[in-house]
Amino acid sequence: MKGWLFYSTLALLAWGVWGVLPKVALDCLEPGTAFVFEALGAVITGFVFLLVFRPPLTGLPIMGVVPALFSGVLGFLGMIFFLLAVRCGGKICVIAPLTALYPVLSIALALLLFKEKINLVQCTGIVLAVIAVFLIAHQ
Repeated sequence: MKGWLFYSTLALLAWGVWGVLPKVALDCLEPGTAFVFEALGAVITGFVFLLVFRPPLTGLPIMGVVPALFSGVLGFLGMIFFLLAVRCGGKICVIAPLTALYPVLSIALALLLFKEKINLVQCTGIVLAVIAVFLIAHQ
C-alpha cells in the first residue's frame, strides 16, 4: 500500500470515530467543557509527537509558521462550531457529513489561489458529494 493511501486510511478511521465522540461527551458535558478537554487531548498528542519525532522549532520561516498557527486556530474554531451544532440537537448522521464537505471549499480555494486543476471525473465526484450530503440532510 502506498504511503499516502495508508495515512489517508488512518485519517479516515480517526476522523470517523472522532465524528461520533462529541455526541457521547455532550451527553454529560457542556460544549465549552468538552472543547477544553478536546484541546487538552490535542496538546497531549502534540507533546507526544514532539518527544517522539523531535521536529525543529527554531529558525523557521515565518511564512510557514503563521499559516500553521492559523490552521490550528481555524481547526479548533470548526470543532467548537461542530460541538455547538451537536449540542443544539443536530443529528450526528447529518452534521458529520455536512461538515465533512469542507474539502469542497478547500478545492475551490486551491483552484483560485494555487491554480490547481481538476478533471471532469473529479468535478463529478465533488458534485455527487454535495448532492449526497443534501440527500442525507433532507428531512
